[in-house]
Amino acid sequence: MMKRNKMLTAMLAAALAFGTMELGGAAALTPTGTTMIARVTGATPAGETLPNPNQTAVNYNVGGTDLGIIWDKGGGQYFVAFGDTNDSAGNWSRSNVLAISSDTNLANGLSFDTMIQSSPGYAKEILSSKKINNDEMTVIPTAGVTVGSRSYIHYMSVNHWGSSGRWYTNYSGIAYSDDNGQNWTKSPTVKWNNNTSTWDSHFQMAAFLKDSGFVYMYATPNGRFGDVYLARVPENGMLNIGDYRYWDGNGWQASESAARPVSIGVTGELSVAYNSYFHRYIMTYLNEDRQAIVMRDAATPVGPWSGEKILVPGNFTGLGQYNAFMHPLSNGGPDLYFIMSTWYPDYNTHLMKATLTSDMLGDNPISDPSFETQTATPVMAPWYVTGEGGIDRNLGYARTGANNGYVRNGSGWNAIKQRIVVQPNTNYTLKGWVKTSANNTEGYFGARLPNDGAVIGETHFASLSGYTELAVPFNSGSNSVVELYAGLWANGGTWLQLDDVSVTRDDNLVGHAGFESQPTASLTSPWYANGNAGVDRNLGFSHTGANNGYARYDSGWNAIKQEVFVEPNTDYTLTGWVRTSSNNNDGYFGARLPNGGAVLNETHFAGLPNYTQLTVAFNSGNHHSVEIYAGMWATGDTWIQADDFRLTKT
Repeated sequence: MMKRNKMLTAMLAAALAFGTMELGGAAALTPTGTTMIARVTGATPAGETLPNPNQTAVNYNVGGTDLGIIWDKGGGQYFVAFGDTNDSAGNWSRSNVLAISSDTNLANGLSFDTMIQSSPGYAKEILSSKKINNDEMTVIPTAGVTVGSRSYIHYMSVNHWGSSGRWYTNYSGIAYSDDNGQNWTKSPTVKWNNNTSTWDSHFQMAAFLKDSGFVYMYATPNGRFGDVYLARVPENGMLNIGDYRYWDGNGWQASESAARPVSIGVTGELSVAYNSYFHRYIMTYLNEDRQAIVMRDAATPVGPWSGEKILVPGNFTGLGQYNAFMHPLSNGGPDLYFIMSTWYPDYNTHLMKATLTSDMLGDNPISDPSFETQTATPVMAPWYVTGEGGIDRNLGYARTGANNGYVRNGSGWNAIKQRIVVQPNTNYTLKGWVKTSANNTEGYFGARLPNDGAVIGETHFASLSGYTELAVPFNSGSNSVVELYAGLWANGGTWLQLDDVSVTRDDNLVGHAGFESQPTASLTSPWYANGNAGVDRNLGFSHTGANNGYARYDSGWNAIKQEVFVEPNTDYTLTGWVRTSSNNNDGYFGARLPNGGAVLNETHFAGLPNYTQLTVAFNSGNHHSVEIYAGMWATGDTWIQADDFRLTKT
């Protein structure tokens, strides 16, 4: 993507081999057997035997380029967008080019029908840029999607390149085409402006996912070292910036500043897709710290996302590879085809293939939970060390598999740690297996705020002569990111070893289920109102705790509701506690499709003078989210109070 800003460091090997872990949960995915299928762009260098069906250097004067963002444009064709492009003589004259493909047999390569051209044999730049350093050096596509007959590209305006893996953007925006990609218009209003002093906007690079009537936009700051954030917009609202809503960890808000991470960095060149064969969402990107292309997966578009699994090890080609833009043809089976870029010595793109297999890691958000992808004795990302520590590799010290983490020192605080994304105000359990030296007296295992922040849950341990499972329950509070750690205060040659770490979330899928985290008397994300509804705060009306939700009015439909993300074709049970005014005779508690859609199941209730638990069982059908609700049709001054919602898989 960035001809002056590629992976310049040597690539490190990483083999994917997880220890046996009893984590349970939903089936998750592991990529295996990654291979290079064919060249996509550029001329065939001397000695290369890969197929090169497009011969772009000869046919389109594209000697070098990168990215290869693929999306379904309809009509049996696919767009493929590329970044900074040079000609056959090595001149960097274009910031981006675009190909069209109808090839459905990827086993022997990806063939183009054509590239968008300004003259015969010359692929044209589709999005202009000033090409002035520290102003607008280039404009590069980062995502694409087609809705109806209109296609959209998310792009970034690069102010200047920085050190390896870092660049700085003026803004990102949306461009659209109504003529099959021949001409593109940059929307003057749909932009996410960057702060050019702090460069910290969360929405500068993106990946699009079209799902259930929305376009989901996963985004990162400029460069390769940010977390992943999420917005969505109705399909017909792509060119209305006011229609975008931002995920705050529990629900959707209109303010971009409310966005919280859905996945932890280090993230570069992101791609996201839904695989209908496995019923899992897949996220791929370059982790510069691990110097590998990695993959996460999840049961819903908002997560929780699994820990990273290595898709392309760092030393796979020795060419400085980055990005894994998934082909939509991969979305219905176990074969994952994607376009990967290389930087050295040949700045171009290649078609890759991996096979996805089910694993038992479930939704464990910890990356490399058994340390099996660590390829050097010093600890490597995604694990980090305070004090002295590293990896015992093939030394026979592991609980399972070949490797374990350790810390060892004569004095001070020494810990091995990793950050993960959590849902705010949610209960979790951290587990891990620890053993120590006989002289350990001050060991701690727990969760805290990042960068050695305030502890939110931990357990103390002394000497553990054999691997012992430790468990720490914690509540995330208002936080979206926490730091997990195992450490000790050393007192002369003290050590601990750590293996097989996991985090599980409470099985209740309802956010703010008891309304205790609602900050005001008005319903706030993730709760919303139909008609007149709000929160009774500290009024003594709750079933438990201090707060409850309510709806009250003299006419019409009035309800408390929340969108909850679920797994398709899965059985769920919804419960909640409700009481009403004596004149209520038309109340409903249940689950339906979002935005007042079809009811999946509900129960009717009349007057309930005391809190009564209501229960509704339903199947999610072919849907990724549902709306739970408690409401009533008011006649005169009618009210309901609701508390302690719970939604779990049956």
